[in-house]
Amino acid sequence: MPEHPAGGSSPLALLTGAGGGLGAAIARRLAASGTGVACVDVDGHAVEATVASLSGYGVPCAGFVADISNPNGVDELHRAVGDTLGPVSHVLNVAGILHRGGLGNTDFDMWKRVLDVNVTGPFLLVQAFADQLRAAPYGRVINCASIGGTTGYPFTAYAASKAALSNMTGSLLFDFWGSDVTVNAVAPGAMRTPMLDASAESAMIGKTPSGKIVTADDVAAVFEFLASAASSGINGVTITVDGGATAQFSYT
Repeated sequence: MPEHPAGGSSPLALLTGAGGGLGAAIARRLAASGTGVACVDVDGHAVEATVASLSGYGVPCAGFVADISNPNGVDELHRAVGDTLGPVSHVLNVAGILHRGGLGNTDFDMWKRVLDVNVTGPFLLVQAFADQLRAAPYGRVINCASIGGTTGYPFTAYAASKAALSNMTGSLLFDFWGSDVTVNAVAPGAMRTPMLDASAESAMIGKTPSGKIVTADDVAAVFEFLASAASSGINGVTITVDGGATAQFSYT
């Protein structure tokens, strides 16, 4: 479902979860900065809406439907993006599943699905596009972690997956040692998107030093900077974007 033809010399970012609130905000910021976007989501209607929102930016962009937790799906995505837009310079792993459950109400299938999407998917994508990242003028891997992976959260599978993703971010440095590829993660706190439990928002605001929870655009701005050439000195870290909530406090 291409929106703009391939071509030109702009960077090209593969962005998963592009149909969600944060993914769409990141896609718009990347496009506005001159970066082409290969928008990926499991929801075809949602990814089409994001691609349509990029139509005025004049950069290459297209939408792709894929299940990133499936190795065959990642292989097909690799071919489709190459055929449609060309080589990728950035991989932004934003797709994720938030299962609001603890030990007693998380069955094995749900546990596996959360880890497959939140950890295995990013691993498969970085592995598939590693050669393209190394060949780019400057390659970027940016993973979407969470404060749930650092503070201890009651959502067991989600917290475990985000902790693993943050740790994998630091480990991937060894695979890109000596190259112009940087690998970082962004850990949002409570964020005003459709995934937010609105009934808990006032309590979260009361525990946030900045007096407000972050927006998708607040978080997207950090992704945009990490995707830029100006961020080359930042490598192997997870940057928390939560209004200060976990600097001294905790939502839980």
